[in-house]
Amino acid sequence: MAMHGAGRLVASDCSTGGAMTTAPLDSPLAVALVGAGDRSRTIYLPLFKALQPWVRIVAVCDPVREHADGAAAALGVPAFYSLRDLVADRPMEAAFVVTPIEGHHAQSCYLSSHGVHNLVETTMANLLMQARDMADTAREHGVTLRVAENFFRFPFDRIAKKIVETGAIGPVGRLTCFHDHLGYHDNSRWIVLLGDYPESVQAVKHTMATLPYDETPQRHHESESFQARFFAFPGDRLVADIAGNIKGMLGRYPRPGYTEIDGSCGAIARWAVRPWWGEAEVRVCSDAALAHGAIADGVYPIVHEADGGFWSRDYVDLPSGRVEWVNPYSPQVGLEPGHVYYHRDYYGAAVMDLVVDFARAVRGIAASEYTDEDAVAAMMMEVGTRESVLRDGGRVALPLTGDLESEQLARDQLRAKLGVDPLDIEAVMEISFPRP
Repeated sequence: MAMHGAGRLVASDCSTGGAMTTAPLDSPLAVALVGAGDRSRTIYLPLFKALQPWVRIVAVCDPVREHADGAAAALGVPAFYSLRDLVADRPMEAAFVVTPIEGHHAQSCYLSSHGVHNLVETTMANLLMQARDMADTAREHGVTLRVAENFFRFPFDRIAKKIVETGAIGPVGRLTCFHDHLGYHDNSRWIVLLGDYPESVQAVKHTMATLPYDETPQRHHESESFQARFFAFPGDRLVADIAGNIKGMLGRYPRPGYTEIDGSCGAIARWAVRPWWGEAEVRVCSDAALAHGAIADGVYPIVHEADGGFWSRDYVDLPSGRVEWVNPYSPQVGLEPGHVYYHRDYYGAAVMDLVVDFARAVRGIAASEYTDEDAVAAMMMEVGTRESVLRDGGRVALPLTGDLESEQLARDQLRAKLGVDPLDIEAVMEISFPRP
């Protein structure tokens, strides 16, 4: 383990991208799939054959019998329609919780309190108090809790972190991200990239009216929100995360937007070339350039390679040598030829990465790259932005303490939506959260 900044513990081998973190387990982890909606069917089920060296699915649980039965039949395992029944039967050591966010807190705490390790889909929870309770309950009962965050496992983040570690652009002082994602995903990215937790946040939000439009049959919009978030990290480092319509609707700039990581003598930049896809390069100033205008005189493209439609590696050739991240996972195992996995050639590998990380953490083989403490910190960043917006962009110190207006408002909204207190585990457990 290595200590970073103000106390973030991370696995010391987390940036190798090599076999050290991918060796098969002697005994694959027995896992129940909790939630068999669209994300389970399209993201997780296609990967389970490739993940057999690390996990084996032993049950499926979903209150929608059609979903549970369909996934169970595809996997050749029993179907359950109640989490209580699943836990009572106990065919598993661990569970993947792939359900709507409103159920995460109750389901995770219930599993943890019964000694079941759990990997919970992102976002972790609706409230910071829920996230803290999830982490505390897992520790109290000696189980592993992780959140299935995958954005920092994407190719650009992987190679960018390795480039920063070479010192090629000098110490990083600022990061600007425009129209990529915002929210919990990006919070986690900045924690991992900078190896620390922020000390404060300031945020502003603006909403404008639009003509009525449908994102999906279930998502109708008549307005559009925009946020600018500024996180101050230790070492006088700043993250400016800015976005509105991140899906590129209404002619907005498409994801992955524009990201720039600024060092003392250069930068790493990525920009969109089409929806979901970007190009990136490293720009470096030599001593001669610094003395005459400081326009980067070394520009080095970051090359993204795929084999058979699946990400194989990213690399950049710098004057000091090649920097690369090699993908050690093969999501194509078990897939039909020509299978397109979730729009992007790297998404399956990122999901495999987080599952293997979880399985190895449960077995005590390796420390996690992204821990439950990191997951709570990402939630704290999110709640901090809500609190700053309520304070008209005022600075909010992190970590958050005391009673928070934003937490109470969010809790009241959830109570109105669910009909019960969102912190009442037993009451929330009685609510079905069907997913399409």
